[in-house]
Amino acid sequence: MKIQKHCLLTNMSMGLFTLVLVFLFCTSTASAFGATKSKKELLSELVKLNDKNIPSAMNNQWMEKENQYWGAVFDGDSVVSPIGTAHYIQNLMCGYVSPESKYYKSKEILQRLTLAANGLLNLQHEDGTIDLISTNFHSTPDLGFTIYPLALAYSIMLKNNKLDYGDFPAIMKQYLLNSGKALSVGGVHTPNHRWVISGALAWLQSFFPNPAYQARVEQWLAEKIDIDPDGQYNERSTAGYTPITNRSLIEMAKRMNLTNLYDDVRKNLNLSFYFVHSNGEIVTESSNRQDKYQISNMNGYYLAYNYMALLDKDDRYAGMVRYIENTVPTAQLEYMLPYFLEDATLLKELPEGIPIPTNYHQYFKYSDIVRIRKDKVDLSILTNNTTFLTFFKGEAALEAVRLSASFFGKGQFTSQKMEKEGESYVLSSSITGPYYQPLPKEKIPAEGEAWGKVPRTERVQSEVQNLNTKIRVTEENGKARVKITVDGPKNLPVTLELGFRMGGTLTNVTQKQGINNAFLVKNGEYAIYRKGNDEIKIGQGICTHKWTQLRGALPKLQADCLYFTNYAPCEFEFTIE
Repeated sequence: MKIQKHCLLTNMSMGLFTLVLVFLFCTSTASAFGATKSKKELLSELVKLNDKNIPSAMNNQWMEKENQYWGAVFDGDSVVSPIGTAHYIQNLMCGYVSPESKYYKSKEILQRLTLAANGLLNLQHEDGTIDLISTNFHSTPDLGFTIYPLALAYSIMLKNNKLDYGDFPAIMKQYLLNSGKALSVGGVHTPNHRWVISGALAWLQSFFPNPAYQARVEQWLAEKIDIDPDGQYNERSTAGYTPITNRSLIEMAKRMNLTNLYDDVRKNLNLSFYFVHSNGEIVTESSNRQDKYQISNMNGYYLAYNYMALLDKDDRYAGMVRYIENTVPTAQLEYMLPYFLEDATLLKELPEGIPIPTNYHQYFKYSDIVRIRKDKVDLSILTNNTTFLTFFKGEAALEAVRLSASFFGKGQFTSQKMEKEGESYVLSSSITGPYYQPLPKEKIPAEGEAWGKVPRTERVQSEVQNLNTKIRVTEENGKARVKITVDGPKNLPVTLELGFRMGGTLTNVTQKQGINNAFLVKNGEYAIYRKGNDEIKIGQGICTHKWTQLRGALPKLQADCLYFTNYAPCEFEFTIE
């Protein structure tokens, strides 16, 4: 597992995951927009931000006629990017049609738009697909990701039809029609790709009605939306693909009259209220995708909450919109500019709104997570995860708590089940470590050696060792009480790893020799982690050995790690507050 801070900026060096929307939290001196301002004021600020970013984006466009990628844009490694080119077209279009923009009706911008459209068309294969150069070739899903910015740009153009666009519309239409052929037959890699493609086809259907588009969407929808009863999508990618899926479903519902899909969006938005850390970040520890453990805020959810607040006249959703406006740097909402320009109804004033919940105790059984919040403190209890607990207290963040034992190279604790007992949650795991007897004569192969040819399941086990682990977590008035019981072979080393966000300070601890950012708790004492004006106190600690990287355990977290150590069979208890 890897804990690190990702600051993802809207430039052409971003990969697919970040090009679609800017999801992940980035420390910034830029202030939040503030819910006291109007959306029209927000629109004005976004136009200015777009203007500010256009020059650097233009520097990443190939302008040499002799270049095979003439007109397309490249990333920070000078690698051509079809998805980056699509976003570049979108951003230029926003400046070109906005009277407030200094690029309004700019001849240079129109030239750049036309060159970019030609460059993108030249990158399109005969089958209609494009490449994500970093990994996917002749890729229908990545083609789908290009459609959203291009469709927004194309629709904005149609709605500002008094401006001159030269050859741009014809080039763009050709790319979109070529794309429709591929999107109607192409395959996918991941669950969300189905909805990305379907949403892209919904856009195309709104421009160029085609029975093949409708049929393909219906074919994907026949598989049903991959959302659990809690409201979590299959990938649990709260900082990445969840907002993308919500956006895709909204486009399908809106442009193909598939209004039943709004129900799935509502389910996810209702869940997401409880996936906000007390510092404004979103819970990512249960993700099944690359955003797992990444630091991210709620910026990617602005579109869905704003759209559904207006559609449903829902005060709860309106409250989240205002929360996002108050906590997210305005620059991270720049992706909303084309949406506002394409659909002016998104600029309508919201219902009055109510604050998001800050005191709750929610067990999302199907999503394998308990979320508890008491004002400034919140914690996650997780099952089927090597991290079983997180604890946030303002700026102070205990991002992961993990347990391991040096048990036959497989002692990294991952709970097999979680049970609620009163106000406590009990995580448990049982594993074995057997030895194997010689094969009976009748199972020995006539030719060749036996070990490689006959599965170990054919051998009788002996000297079987057992490791049974239980972890009880109880929240008490903003404190977490943790009781760990390890029943295993005598003298079995056990290590508890607590990963705190880097950048803070740990006191009343001992530096682990030879390992950076690793500390041992002092036996019987409390350790304190401080960051900013916030602190987390943990203890009483136990330290009976100094082995922190047990054999078979996952590598050390990229964090400031504090270690408790013990020997099985053992039982120890501590609080986090």
